[in-house]
Amino acid sequence: MHLRIQRQHTGSAQSRELRREFVAELARRYPEQDFGADAVTDELPVLDAPGAAWFVVYDGKQPIGCGGLRGLDEHTGEIKWVYLREAARGRNAGRSLLVELEDTARKLGYTRLRLSTGDRQPEALGLYLSAGYRPVDDGVPTPHRLEKDLSPRPDDVYVDVRKYDGCRHWNTTLRRLGTDEHGTWLGGTPHTPWRRGRRAAHFPQAPHVMLVPHEGGWVANFHAPPRRTAVYVDVTLRPSWTGPAHVTIHDLDLDVVRRRDTGAVELLDEYEFAEHQVAYGYPEDVVAEARRTADHLLAAVTAAREPFGSAHMPWLGRLTGAPTGYEDVA
Repeated sequence: MHLRIQRQHTGSAQSRELRREFVAELARRYPEQDFGADAVTDELPVLDAPGAAWFVVYDGKQPIGCGGLRGLDEHTGEIKWVYLREAARGRNAGRSLLVELEDTARKLGYTRLRLSTGDRQPEALGLYLSAGYRPVDDGVPTPHRLEKDLSPRPDDVYVDVRKYDGCRHWNTTLRRLGTDEHGTWLGGTPHTPWRRGRRAAHFPQAPHVMLVPHEGGWVANFHAPPRRTAVYVDVTLRPSWTGPAHVTIHDLDLDVVRRRDTGAVELLDEYEFAEHQVAYGYPEDVVAEARRTADHLLAAVTAAREPFGSAHMPWLGRLTGAPTGYEDVA
Protein backbone atom coordinates (compact mmCIF):
# COMPACT_ATOMS: atom_id res chain seq x y z
CA MET A 1 0.00 0.00 0.00
CA HIS A 2 1.41 3.38 -1.06
CA LEU A 3 -0.41 5.51 1.47
CA ARG A 4 -0.80 9.25 1.01
CA ILE A 5 -2.96 11.59 3.11
CA GLN A 6 -3.85 14.91 1.51
CA ARG A 7 -5.60 17.92 2.98
CA GLN A 8 -8.47 18.99 0.71
CA HIS A 9 -11.64 21.03 0.49
CA THR A 10 -14.75 19.09 1.47
CA GLY A 11 -16.29 19.91 -1.92
CA SER A 12 -13.77 17.92 -3.97
CA ALA A 13 -15.18 15.14 -6.13
CA GLN A 14 -13.31 12.46 -4.15
CA SER A 15 -14.60 13.86 -0.86
CA ARG A 16 -18.22 13.88 -2.00
CA GLU A 17 -18.02 10.32 -3.32
CA LEU A 18 -16.45 8.96 -0.14
CA ARG A 19 -19.07 10.67 2.02
CA ARG A 20 -21.86 9.19 -0.09
CA GLU A 21 -20.35 5.74 0.40
CA PHE A 22 -20.07 6.32 4.14
CA VAL A 23 -23.70 7.40 4.43
CA ALA A 24 -24.78 4.36 2.42
CA GLU A 25 -22.85 2.08 4.77
CA LEU A 26 -24.36 3.74 7.83
CA ALA A 27 -27.82 3.25 6.32
CA ARG A 28 -27.10 -0.47 5.93
CA ARG A 29 -25.84 -0.82 9.48
CA TYR A 30 -28.60 1.31 11.03
CA PRO A 31 -31.67 0.73 8.83
CA GLU A 32 -34.00 2.15 11.49
CA GLN A 33 -32.40 5.59 11.13
CA ASP A 34 -33.16 8.14 8.42
CA PHE A 35 -30.06 9.13 6.45
CA GLY A 36 -31.47 11.67 4.03
CA ALA A 37 -29.72 13.61 1.28
CA ASP A 38 -28.64 16.27 3.76
CA ALA A 39 -26.43 13.75 5.55
CA VAL A 40 -23.78 14.05 2.84
CA THR A 41 -23.44 17.82 3.24
CA ASP A 42 -24.44 18.33 6.88
CA GLU A 43 -21.80 20.17 8.96
CA LEU A 44 -19.32 20.21 6.07
CA PRO A 45 -18.72 23.98 5.77
CA VAL A 46 -17.34 24.03 9.31
CA LEU A 47 -14.69 21.47 8.28
CA ASP A 48 -13.27 24.00 5.81
CA ALA A 49 -13.28 26.84 8.34
CA PRO A 50 -10.36 28.08 10.46
CA GLY A 51 -9.60 25.67 13.30
CA ALA A 52 -10.73 22.69 11.20
CA ALA A 53 -9.29 20.34 8.58
CA TRP A 54 -10.43 17.77 6.04
CA PHE A 55 -8.29 14.93 4.62
CA VAL A 56 -8.60 12.36 1.85
CA VAL A 57 -6.57 9.15 2.06
CA TYR A 58 -5.07 7.67 -1.12
CA ASP A 59 -3.48 4.36 -1.99
CA GLY A 60 -1.33 5.59 -4.84
CA LYS A 61 -3.77 7.64 -6.92
CA GLN A 62 -6.88 5.83 -5.68
CA PRO A 63 -8.93 7.52 -2.92
CA ILE A 64 -9.70 5.02 -0.18
CA GLY A 65 -10.89 7.06 2.79
CA CYS A 66 -11.53 10.40 4.44
CA GLY A 67 -11.82 12.14 7.77
CA GLY A 68 -12.22 15.57 9.29
CA LEU A 69 -11.61 17.64 12.36
CA ARG A 70 -13.41 20.67 13.79
CA GLY A 71 -13.22 22.72 16.96
CA LEU A 72 -15.71 22.40 19.79
CA ASP A 73 -14.06 25.01 22.00
CA GLU A 74 -10.65 26.61 22.44
CA HIS A 75 -9.08 23.42 23.78
CA THR A 76 -11.25 20.64 22.32
CA GLY A 77 -11.50 19.29 18.81
CA GLU A 78 -13.89 16.73 17.39
CA ILE A 79 -13.16 14.05 14.78
CA LYS A 80 -15.85 13.64 12.13
CA TRP A 81 -16.57 11.53 9.05
CA VAL A 82 -13.78 8.99 9.43
CA TYR A 83 -14.36 6.37 6.72
CA LEU A 84 -12.33 3.77 4.83
CA ARG A 85 -13.43 1.69 1.90
CA GLU A 86 -13.75 -1.95 2.91
CA ALA A 87 -10.75 -3.17 0.88
CA ALA A 88 -8.48 -0.70 2.73
CA ARG A 89 -9.43 -1.80 6.24
CA GLY A 90 -7.10 -3.79 8.46
CA ARG A 91 -3.99 -2.34 6.79
CA ASN A 92 -3.23 0.55 9.18
CA ALA A 93 -4.66 3.16 6.81
CA GLY A 94 -7.26 4.19 9.40
CA ARG A 95 -4.61 4.36 12.10
CA SER A 96 -2.43 6.56 9.86
CA LEU A 97 -5.38 8.88 9.20
CA LEU A 98 -6.06 9.10 12.92
CA VAL A 99 -2.43 10.10 13.57
CA GLU A 100 -2.72 12.80 10.88
CA LEU A 101 -5.86 14.17 12.53
CA GLU A 102 -4.25 14.14 15.98
CA ASP A 103 -1.08 15.85 14.77
CA THR A 104 -3.21 18.51 13.03
CA ALA A 105 -5.26 19.00 16.19
CA ARG A 106 -2.08 19.66 18.19
CA LYS A 107 -0.92 22.20 15.61
CA LEU A 108 -4.30 23.92 15.88
CA GLY A 109 -3.83 24.19 19.64
CA TYR A 110 -6.27 21.51 20.81
CA THR A 111 -5.28 19.52 23.88
CA ARG A 112 -8.23 17.12 23.75
CA LEU A 113 -10.09 15.26 20.99
CA ARG A 114 -13.57 13.82 21.07
CA LEU A 115 -15.51 11.58 18.70
CA SER A 116 -18.58 9.39 18.60
CA THR A 117 -19.29 6.05 16.96
CA GLY A 118 -22.14 3.57 17.01
CA ASP A 119 -22.42 0.12 18.53
CA ARG A 120 -22.60 -1.48 15.05
CA GLN A 121 -19.19 -0.17 14.01
CA PRO A 122 -16.87 -2.53 15.92
CA GLU A 123 -13.92 -1.90 13.58
CA ALA A 124 -14.00 1.83 14.30
CA LEU A 125 -14.49 1.30 18.03
CA GLY A 126 -11.55 -1.12 18.17
CA LEU A 127 -9.31 1.36 16.36
CA TYR A 128 -10.16 4.23 18.69
CA LEU A 129 -9.78 2.22 21.89
CA SER A 130 -6.41 0.82 20.77
CA ALA A 131 -5.28 4.38 19.96
CA GLY A 132 -5.93 5.56 23.51
CA TYR A 133 -9.48 6.97 23.33
CA ARG A 134 -11.58 6.39 26.42
CA PRO A 135 -15.32 6.63 27.14
CA VAL A 136 -16.66 9.98 28.31
CA ASP A 137 -20.10 10.71 29.78
CA ASP A 138 -21.07 14.16 28.52
CA GLY A 139 -24.81 13.65 28.17
CA VAL A 140 -24.72 13.09 24.40
CA PRO A 141 -27.07 10.20 23.47
CA THR A 142 -24.49 8.18 21.50
CA PRO A 143 -23.60 4.54 22.26
CA HIS A 144 -19.87 5.32 22.26
CA ARG A 145 -18.65 8.84 23.02
CA LEU A 146 -14.86 8.81 23.33
CA GLU A 147 -12.12 11.26 24.27
CA LYS A 148 -8.31 11.42 24.15
CA ASP A 149 -5.94 13.75 25.98
CA LEU A 150 -3.36 15.05 23.50
CA SER A 151 -1.08 16.56 26.13
CA PRO A 152 2.43 15.09 26.40
CA ARG A 153 2.78 12.37 29.03
CA PRO A 154 5.47 12.64 31.71
CA ASP A 155 7.45 9.75 30.22
CA ASP A 156 7.16 10.81 26.56
CA VAL A 157 10.41 11.30 24.63
CA TYR A 158 10.36 12.87 21.19
CA VAL A 159 12.93 11.15 18.95
CA ASP A 160 14.03 13.41 16.09
CA VAL A 161 16.17 11.56 13.53
CA ARG A 162 17.87 13.75 10.93
CA LYS A 163 20.47 13.38 8.19
CA TYR A 164 23.92 14.94 8.53
CA ASP A 165 22.81 18.22 6.89
CA GLY A 166 19.98 18.60 9.41
CA CYS A 167 17.08 17.66 7.13
CA ARG A 168 14.39 15.61 8.84
CA HIS A 169 14.53 11.84 8.37
CA TRP A 170 12.32 10.01 10.90
CA ASN A 171 10.52 11.09 14.06
CA THR A 172 8.41 9.44 16.71
CA THR A 173 7.43 9.71 20.36
CA LEU A 174 8.51 6.81 22.57
CA ARG A 175 8.01 6.00 26.24
CA ARG A 176 10.99 6.43 28.57
CA LEU A 177 11.44 3.07 30.28
CA GLY A 178 14.53 3.82 32.35
CA THR A 179 18.31 4.10 32.43
CA ASP A 180 21.06 1.60 33.19
CA GLU A 181 24.81 1.34 32.69
CA HIS A 182 24.34 1.17 28.91
CA GLY A 183 22.18 4.24 28.40
CA THR A 184 18.56 5.35 28.24
CA TRP A 185 15.94 2.82 27.14
CA LEU A 186 12.84 3.94 25.24
CA GLY A 187 9.93 1.79 24.11
CA GLY A 188 7.20 1.65 21.50
CA THR A 189 4.32 -0.65 20.58
CA PRO A 190 2.81 -1.73 17.25
CA HIS A 191 0.53 1.32 17.62
CA THR A 192 3.41 3.79 17.95
CA PRO A 193 3.51 5.99 14.82
CA TRP A 194 6.78 6.69 13.05
CA ARG A 195 6.76 9.63 10.63
CA ARG A 196 9.08 10.26 7.70
CA GLY A 197 8.76 13.84 6.51
CA ARG A 198 5.21 14.45 5.32
CA ARG A 199 4.56 10.80 4.52
CA ALA A 200 1.73 8.97 6.26
CA ALA A 201 2.63 7.42 9.60
CA HIS A 202 4.29 4.01 9.58
CA PHE A 203 3.68 1.43 12.34
CA PRO A 204 6.12 -1.29 13.44
CA GLN A 205 5.07 -4.93 13.40
CA ALA A 206 5.85 -5.55 17.05
CA PRO A 207 6.94 -3.91 20.31
CA HIS A 208 10.50 -2.60 20.28
CA VAL A 209 12.96 -0.84 22.56
CA MET A 210 15.52 1.78 21.59
CA LEU A 211 18.81 2.22 23.43
CA VAL A 212 20.37 5.69 23.36
CA PRO A 213 23.86 5.03 24.77
CA HIS A 214 25.65 7.19 27.28
CA GLU A 215 28.63 7.37 24.93
CA GLY A 216 29.25 6.67 21.27
CA GLY A 217 27.84 7.45 17.86
CA TRP A 218 25.08 4.91 17.48
CA VAL A 219 21.50 4.06 18.48
CA ALA A 220 20.15 0.49 18.75
CA ASN A 221 16.65 -0.90 18.30
CA PHE A 222 15.66 -4.35 19.59
CA HIS A 223 12.48 -5.84 18.10
CA ALA A 224 10.11 -8.51 19.37
CA PRO A 225 8.76 -11.17 16.98
CA PRO A 226 7.51 -11.32 14.29
CA ARG A 227 10.01 -8.75 13.06
CA ARG A 228 12.60 -10.52 10.92
CA THR A 229 15.32 -8.20 12.21
CA ALA A 230 15.97 -8.75 15.92
CA VAL A 231 18.63 -6.04 16.35
CA TYR A 232 19.05 -2.91 14.22
CA VAL A 233 21.86 -0.47 15.06
CA ASP A 234 22.21 2.88 13.30
CA VAL A 235 25.64 4.50 13.07
CA THR A 236 25.13 8.16 13.95
CA LEU A 237 26.73 11.24 15.35
CA ARG A 238 26.61 11.22 19.14
CA PRO A 239 22.90 11.61 20.12
CA SER A 240 22.06 14.98 21.61
CA TRP A 241 19.53 15.44 24.42
CA THR A 242 17.64 18.73 24.71
CA GLY A 243 16.15 18.16 28.14
CA PRO A 244 14.76 14.79 29.24
CA ALA A 245 11.95 14.71 26.65
CA HIS A 246 13.78 15.36 23.36
CA VAL A 247 16.68 13.55 21.70
CA THR A 248 18.13 14.45 18.29
CA ILE A 249 19.97 11.80 16.28
CA HIS A 250 21.93 12.48 13.08
CA ASP A 251 21.95 9.33 10.99
CA LEU A 252 25.14 8.46 9.06
CA ASP A 253 23.57 5.73 6.89
CA LEU A 254 25.60 2.69 7.99
CA ASP A 255 23.54 0.07 9.85
CA VAL A 256 24.44 -3.16 11.62
CA VAL A 257 21.64 -5.75 11.90
CA ARG A 258 21.12 -9.22 13.30
CA ARG A 259 18.52 -11.39 11.57
CA ARG A 260 16.17 -13.33 13.80
CA ASP A 261 15.81 -16.52 11.76
CA THR A 262 19.49 -17.14 10.97
CA GLY A 263 21.38 -15.07 13.53
CA ALA A 264 23.35 -13.56 10.65
CA VAL A 265 24.93 -10.15 11.30
CA GLU A 266 25.18 -7.75 8.36
CA LEU A 267 26.46 -4.27 7.56
CA LEU A 268 23.92 -2.36 5.47
CA ASP A 269 23.79 0.76 3.30
CA GLU A 270 27.47 1.18 2.47
CA TYR A 271 26.46 2.54 -0.97
CA GLU A 272 24.31 5.20 0.72
CA PHE A 273 27.16 6.09 3.06
CA ALA A 274 29.45 6.59 0.04
CA GLU A 275 26.86 8.72 -1.79
CA HIS A 276 26.17 10.93 1.20
CA GLN A 277 29.85 11.54 1.88
CA VAL A 278 29.71 13.58 -1.32
CA ALA A 279 26.12 14.87 -1.14
CA TYR A 280 26.34 16.08 2.46
CA GLY A 281 30.07 16.75 2.59
CA TYR A 282 31.03 14.44 5.46
CA PRO A 283 34.35 15.61 6.94
CA GLU A 284 37.18 13.05 6.90
CA ASP A 285 37.09 12.65 10.68
CA VAL A 286 33.33 11.89 10.58
CA VAL A 287 33.88 9.25 7.87
CA ALA A 288 36.73 7.65 9.81
CA GLU A 289 34.80 7.59 13.09
CA ALA A 290 31.71 6.13 11.39
CA ARG A 291 33.84 3.34 9.93
CA ARG A 292 35.45 2.60 13.31
CA THR A 293 32.01 2.55 14.96
CA ALA A 294 30.60 0.20 12.30
CA ASP A 295 33.54 -2.21 12.75
CA HIS A 296 33.10 -2.14 16.54
CA LEU A 297 29.36 -2.76 16.25
CA LEU A 298 29.82 -5.65 13.80
CA ALA A 299 32.11 -7.40 16.27
CA ALA A 300 29.96 -6.63 19.31
CA VAL A 301 26.67 -7.69 17.74
CA THR A 302 28.23 -10.86 16.28
CA ALA A 303 29.63 -11.83 19.68
CA ALA A 304 26.41 -10.71 21.45
CA ARG A 305 28.49 -8.53 23.76
CA GLU A 306 26.37 -6.30 25.94
CA PRO A 307 24.31 -4.34 25.35
CA PHE A 308 23.73 -6.56 22.27
CA GLY A 309 23.20 -9.77 24.20
CA SER A 310 20.41 -9.96 26.76
CA ALA A 311 20.48 -6.45 28.27
CA HIS A 312 17.39 -5.43 26.31
CA MET A 313 15.21 -8.32 27.46
CA PRO A 314 13.87 -6.86 30.74
CA TRP A 315 13.04 -3.59 28.97
CA LEU A 316 11.31 -5.32 26.08
CA GLY A 317 9.52 -7.54 28.57
CA ARG A 318 7.84 -4.44 30.02
CA LEU A 319 6.16 -3.88 26.66
CA THR A 320 5.35 -7.48 25.75
CA GLY A 321 4.44 -8.81 29.18
CA ALA A 322 7.07 -11.52 28.68
CA PRO A 323 9.41 -12.64 31.48
CA THR A 324 12.94 -11.23 31.62
CA GLY A 325 14.20 -14.37 29.90
CA TYR A 326 12.13 -13.48 26.83
CA GLU A 327 13.80 -15.12 23.84
CA ASP A 328 14.28 -13.02 20.74
CA VAL A 329 17.75 -14.06 19.62
CA ALA A 330 17.95 -16.88 17.07
